[in-house]
Amino acid sequence: MFAGGVQTLDTVEVTDSAENLVGSADSSNEGTITPKQIEERPFSRTGEVLELVPGLEVSQHSGEGKANQYYLRGFQLDHGTDFATTVCGEPVNMPTHAHGQGYSDLNFMIPEVISGIQYMKGPYYAENGDFSAAGAANMPCANVFPKQIFKLEAGTDGYRRALLAGSVHVGRGDLLYAFEGFYNDGPWEHPDNYRKLNGLLRYSWGGAENQFAMTVMGYHGNWDSTDQIAKRAIGTVQCRIVGGCALIDRFGSLDPSDGGKSYRYSAAGEWQRTAGNSVTRANLYAIDYGLDLWSDFTYFLNDPINGDQIQQSDRRMVTGLRTSQTWFGKIGDHEMDNTIGLQLRNDNIAKVGLYHTVARQILDTVSQDHVRQTSEAVYFQNRFQWMEKLRTIAGVRADFYQWHVISNNELNSGNASDSIVSPKLSMIVGPWAKTEFYVNAGYGFHSNDGRGTTISVDPSTGEPAKKVDGLVRAKGAEIGTRTAIIPHLQTELTIWVLNLDSELTFVGDAGGTEAGPPSHRRGVEFANYYTPTPWLTLDADFAYSWSYFVDNPGGHYIPESPEGIASAGIFVNNLAGFMGGARLRYFGPRPLTEDNNIRSDSATTVDTRVGYEFTKDWVLALDVFNVFNSKVSDIEYYYPSRLQGEAPGSDDGGYNDIHLHPMNPREFRVTLTARF
Repeated sequence: MFAGGVQTLDTVEVTDSAENLVGSADSSNEGTITPKQIEERPFSRTGEVLELVPGLEVSQHSGEGKANQYYLRGFQLDHGTDFATTVCGEPVNMPTHAHGQGYSDLNFMIPEVISGIQYMKGPYYAENGDFSAAGAANMPCANVFPKQIFKLEAGTDGYRRALLAGSVHVGRGDLLYAFEGFYNDGPWEHPDNYRKLNGLLRYSWGGAENQFAMTVMGYHGNWDSTDQIAKRAIGTVQCRIVGGCALIDRFGSLDPSDGGKSYRYSAAGEWQRTAGNSVTRANLYAIDYGLDLWSDFTYFLNDPINGDQIQQSDRRMVTGLRTSQTWFGKIGDHEMDNTIGLQLRNDNIAKVGLYHTVARQILDTVSQDHVRQTSEAVYFQNRFQWMEKLRTIAGVRADFYQWHVISNNELNSGNASDSIVSPKLSMIVGPWAKTEFYVNAGYGFHSNDGRGTTISVDPSTGEPAKKVDGLVRAKGAEIGTRTAIIPHLQTELTIWVLNLDSELTFVGDAGGTEAGPPSHRRGVEFANYYTPTPWLTLDADFAYSWSYFVDNPGGHYIPESPEGIASAGIFVNNLAGFMGGARLRYFGPRPLTEDNNIRSDSATTVDTRVGYEFTKDWVLALDVFNVFNSKVSDIEYYYPSRLQGEAPGSDDGGYNDIHLHPMNPREFRVTLTARF
């Protein structure tokens, strides 16, 4: 686990001041979210815990059992590409995934077990590799709970949740446990019927010199889903293969048989040893993962008789090792430390498939592959204190990837490999008057779907297809400042730039590869956290990005790339037993086409929480999401589709249209928390 490049097994302590990072942080964009901040924030879905990272937006375009979509630093990150996530010592992102590269599903996570969020942005950290060009977040597990926790939650639209968590002393250490049951229908004409079960056991022991932790987690979820719908279908009667004819409103479905099921079972071990002037760390993990996802994005564009529903299937076993050794020392009066690290990962993907289906029944196989993806990485990092007000962090990372693909189409089978070397350099000046200045530059990368490295023919059309590079270079730089000069106020300001050699991706929805031109992004981030009294907290974050393709004949704008993202909140804690707060979220308009002629609408919503502590062990709270019942979209796309009964159109046989997934209307949720 890592925090500003420093790994630890210790539980993140509850602090409410970024002042502690002045003198220790490597950049103005990194930070630590405390358990207190997580507890105070109302979340309508598990993945929204990442919205505590300044400038990051979380949305959904389908059923809640599916991974969220993420937006950060000018990236429409899809379901996780270019943002690396780790939970309890285990990676979340899945390469060569059936639905999208870097797929990052957080539904297996129990937020109450997380001891904080350690986040960083940009390709400046030697320990971060694949999927971290835009940023990374690590969410370590707590080792102990002060008291056992029992929660009951209920709300509108069929929402139900129960949680039992706690820890007991067993033998030489502590056994932490957490079990969660969850159900939600949502506001949809065809209910989500989302059912999930989560369980976690974590055993930790040791002292200051030797620390050990072992964690096992299990998740299983089933759901139906309402995917994005064509704007022109709203307010009309549409006849569907499943569900008959119906008047479609904003919460209607054009294919009620869409949905999914997923599981994730895992084990991880962590060890940290301190001996003299060195620290050794090791992390082993194994993950058994599966997903079946049924989606229909274009309706009757490709098959006017049976419809366009597809099934994407993924079955894999993931194993990996991360280990590092740090030596602390001096050259004269100059303190320094040197770290070497080794990271290994193997994804044995027994099946990654794409099928044409109707009502979840397979009609034909578009592609089905067995992929073995292996990666090795070594890195070195040096921290050096040149003088009292000047320190540097220099690092270099080398990554090596191998893909072995066995496809149902022999023409797409084969072997491929790629490698990349990524240098990094940071300079920190200060502090003066609790203010520090940062300059960061570095190279990074993201991997592409392994199927694209050996492809010869498009599995959907049979036409020749061009192979893609396995690894795509990212180059980033930024300047920033962090200050706590005003009492109780912490402020960070960052100006950044990030270039990708190519927006190369494997298009899981179509089973083919798509090569994009180089891209350029730049932006500014401004984050503030203010605690004027022990019972009052205010925060405000603003981010703005400019994102462009380079030398793209179709236009310079990157579709769905976010521009303005902002949030602001106030929270009152334990004021005569009362607690509560409000949060405003703003998601600005975005280009939906490369020429910027079609743009999405902006979305502004307000969420609130109010509660009362009868005692420190009994708390009742009410959350209200989308207080003003704003009729806005969670997500919008622009592409061709064809409704049942429509004549073939001029846009690839269909009609270009905005396709949207509405944000949930006003919802109420009540939570009773008991500690014992």
